[in-house]
Amino acid sequence: MVHRILFLYNGGTIGQVPEKRGDRFVLVPPNDSKIFQKACDPIISKLKQDAAVTFEYVTAKDSTNMSPNDWEKLIFRVKKAQDEEHYDAVAIAHGTDTLAYTATALSLALHGKDPRKTGLRIPVCITGAQNPIYEPGGDGRFNLENMFRTLNEAVRIGAADVIVNFWDKVFLGCRILKTSEKDFDAFASPAYPAVGVINAKGVTLYPHLLKKKADATDKLTLAPKFGRGVVGFELSPGTDPNVVFGFITGGGVSALILKSLGEGNVCCEGQYNLIPIIKQASADYMIPIFITTKFVGGTAGGAHYEIGLEAIRAGGIPCYNHTDVAVDVKVRWLIGNGMCSTIDDFKKAMTISYAGEVTPPDQ
Repeated sequence: MVHRILFLYNGGTIGQVPEKRGDRFVLVPPNDSKIFQKACDPIISKLKQDAAVTFEYVTAKDSTNMSPNDWEKLIFRVKKAQDEEHYDAVAIAHGTDTLAYTATALSLALHGKDPRKTGLRIPVCITGAQNPIYEPGGDGRFNLENMFRTLNEAVRIGAADVIVNFWDKVFLGCRILKTSEKDFDAFASPAYPAVGVINAKGVTLYPHLLKKKADATDKLTLAPKFGRGVVGFELSPGTDPNVVFGFITGGGVSALILKSLGEGNVCCEGQYNLIPIIKQASADYMIPIFITTKFVGGTAGGAHYEIGLEAIRAGGIPCYNHTDVAVDVKVRWLIGNGMCSTIDDFKKAMTISYAGEVTPPDQ
């Protein structure tokens, strides 16, 4: 059976072209999307017996310039592809720098506010590359070809989730982090297994790690908005509490994310004691303070060390094994869709896996 796949070109290195600036060449977005489309045609033509691919231009900009507005555009495009155009899958080419943010945003928005169900009936796969598709010996062609093969396999097994293929692995979109700016094996899923592998035998997906497609009668109810004023603050020895507090009192901040020095550990003594700041922000200003970790594969449960427990007792919200990317996107998502109105609401929400983005603490 031939699957109908909508292929969205959403910028990034994979489609960039070299341009001479002074005495050197730099990669820049192409002026014409047909340049990238033409380079993709030989790859797509090889897949004709399995997939009918429709190319569509969204943007050619570098992913560093992406914003929540770009996430929303993709979210509504996927909904249209599923509900109105009846595509079997959606493929997205994306820049690697913010790929994890977009994948997490799509996961939360498309699966929606009810963690018990989803209206998504088609798989969405995102890929990018460390090299442009035109570069011999690079990963652009490899990743692009395997994105379509991954989607064919996802359709075959009845999976409907947001996934990312990169090099020889397939990941759940809301669990990934970029770990290298040059290695072909550039992404990791530190707290959740890879949901598939790519090797000489082709693409193998693990159905038990993926959401199954919704019943045809289930409506895709989006939660597509993302709030503003979310600030991330990486802690280091000697972080000045007055600087942190200045963000809170300066206005425009709706949530603060503290990337801790360990398993949710925050300085709790001397002139750099942050506990009073957490307490005052939560109690007096009603600003949620989220405690996560800057260590890949870490968790911020706050119960293993006294200094972590003190932060939670003061009102800090533990983020468990969310990646720091997932915390940032999820907090924006909770605010944007009006899902939390109190500190306790936020605390509860961070224990809930809406799209697979966290392992609930009771599991």
